[in-house]
Amino acid sequence: MDCLVCHDTTGTYKKAPPGAGMPAKDVDLKFVAQNVGHSSRASCGSCHFNGGGGDAIKHADLSRQLLTPDRNCDVHMGGYDFSCAECHKTRNHKIAGRSSSVPASEGAVSCRDCHSDTPHYCGSLLDHHLNKHCKTIDCNTCHSPVYAKCKPTKTWWDWSKAGDKKRKPKKDKYGQPDYHWKKGEFKWKESPKPTYAWYDGYMERVLMGQKVDIHAPVINLTDPVGSIKDPSSKITPFKIMKGVQAVDAENDYFLIPHLFPRNKEDKTAYWKNLDWEKAFTDGMQAVNLDYSGTFKWVETWMYWRLEHEVMPANMALSCVQCHESLKEEKTCNRCHQDNRDVDFKAIAQKGTDFSFMMSKGRDVSHLKDTTDYIDFKALGYEGDPIIHGGRFKKLPMGYGDKMPRE
Repeated sequence: MDCLVCHDTTGTYKKAPPGAGMPAKDVDLKFVAQNVGHSSRASCGSCHFNGGGGDAIKHADLSRQLLTPDRNCDVHMGGYDFSCAECHKTRNHKIAGRSSSVPASEGAVSCRDCHSDTPHYCGSLLDHHLNKHCKTIDCNTCHSPVYAKCKPTKTWWDWSKAGDKKRKPKKDKYGQPDYHWKKGEFKWKESPKPTYAWYDGYMERVLMGQKVDIHAPVINLTDPVGSIKDPSSKITPFKIMKGVQAVDAENDYFLIPHLFPRNKEDKTAYWKNLDWEKAFTDGMQAVNLDYSGTFKWVETWMYWRLEHEVMPANMALSCVQCHESLKEEKTCNRCHQDNRDVDFKAIAQKGTDFSFMMSKGRDVSHLKDTTDYIDFKALGYEGDPIIHGGRFKKLPMGYGDKMPRE
């Protein structure tokens, strides 16, 4: 990666796809070099908005919409005009931050870097409980209740269907294509609810050449490490990128195809010859791995942690949107001595307004009036922790709904 990638201010600098990182021949390098400046959302986004195959493809919370977002799309960039470097601090040209699909080689970035471990600071009863939640729940679990709300993201990518030039792509309700002869069959989603998992900051990843169980119903290419029993793990939101990819049927590892033609004489690139056998043979030679000559299509999942598109505080999930046991409550006396001066409705029920999001065109009608939003049982709880207790202790006041009332 050269200097101009980050410091170009003209928007004209670009790489040649088969050029091994070299700039395209039609770039005016003198003009670009005479107009360098600080990095920007545009220069960072020229790569990162397109990570994973195109704009908002795998990165569900990164797209060109972040060049000029409104505050409900991303409160940091749209509300406070943050550049990427506000959070991704750079020292000696080492840039902190990374996707959950790659290791943190130059430092990690966390909401807590700016907001601390106790980010709710008004001193109210609600803030007290929210700060206790921060020991168990990642910030974006509440503050990013949906993802890809600025632009639809690809959620399914089936490479096994590629190669049919006669198939005409159809547009889905978001205006996105369901097919491309080069890459196969797709599904898209706008404003979906994340998948929640315990995460301690580490990911298990399938590396190139690593043996996998090719007979498993699903192979996780990335998988968050964590457990309900681990105090360092937090409930964290993810997008799961699902797809179908090829494995070597004898060597039990994933195959690397040669896709983009090197030149006009290229006889092995899939996007020119539509021959998987030739593409796998060439691709595996390039990475010095053996190809047995037989392959198999398998379903794969990748967990992508959601980091951006943080919503304003007043659009975070409310207590009742997660805790079904509080939905019919009128006071705080389930846990606290009754106090008529406390506005329970304002504390517990004022949260993500899906009706407002619907009015802005977001596809969230199915989320309106949702409770048990993060699905406690799927995370290993017996049920709502208010009734059944938390990870490491039972609540001391009684037995939830069986507790006597006045």
